[in-house]
Amino acid sequence: MDVERVLDGWKKKPKVLALHAHDLEGVFTDLREVAEAAGVDHRPLEEKYRARIERVKKKTRGVKKRKVFCIEWFEPVYGSGHWVPEMVEIAGGRDRIAEKGKDSVRIPWPHIVKSRPEKLILMPCGFTMTRARRELPVLTCRPEWARLPAVQAGEVYLTDGPSYFNGGGLRLVDGLEILAEIIHPEIFPRRHRRGYARIGDTNGRKKVVRRQRV
Repeated sequence: MDVERVLDGWKKKPKVLALHAHDLEGVFTDLREVAEAAGVDHRPLEEKYRARIERVKKKTRGVKKRKVFCIEWFEPVYGSGHWVPEMVEIAGGRDRIAEKGKDSVRIPWPHIVKSRPEKLILMPCGFTMTRARRELPVLTCRPEWARLPAVQAGEVYLTDGPSYFNGGGLRLVDGLEILAEIIHPEIFPRRHRRGYARIGDTNGRKKVVRRQRV
């Protein structure tokens, strides 16, 4: 239902904020706007989350960029958009298909195969991990699936997209740290106990292997 129609019946109407982040900097712009509307100081929270981003940047500075492909929808396949390509880059990866700050777009399977991803990260929009796991055969039944280096190496990861990747907000910083743990586990020991799991086979079975704490 439209927000304006809902508010028509209210005697005292609240202030409605339209937030439009398309990248991580936009998330902090939204934070400042919300804080101003609420009459609170945004700086302590902003400084805390910016420091976490900087810690990831510092650790990945100079590392070899691993080829990554993030999937935001299974059928048809949509790659990542908005802030996710930026997050991948900060986390020490490179998504050759996605564009930073742009909408997620449909990606033909030949383009995915040609990109030869070393890490395949599934973050379907609006799907819990349980739902996403049920939908996996939509991907794994494709003949192109087994040709992907990430699948052959067992480097396919299922994530909680709605919590950490699909929507703008400060939890994207958690998502950034999750990406860093996936892309460079030799640098980032696992700290996020929830939110992602490695799919431990290459033939479409639903076995999921969870990485152990280092």
